Amino acid sequence: MKSVDSKLRVFLCHSSQDKPIVCELYRRLSAEGWIDPWLDEEKRLPAKIGA
Repeated sequence: MKSVDSKLRVFLCHSSQDKPIVCELYRRLSAEGWIDPWLDEEKRLPAKIGA
């Protein structure tokens, strides 16, 4: 069972032509407080060097 403190994790997958709309969706979801959206432009992971 999920704890009350855990957030809903949402991965936003999109085509490049939809980027402006998806960025707005990301901002709205982030503002909710109980949703943790992931958008490549906002939450890039660091590259592994030498891997």
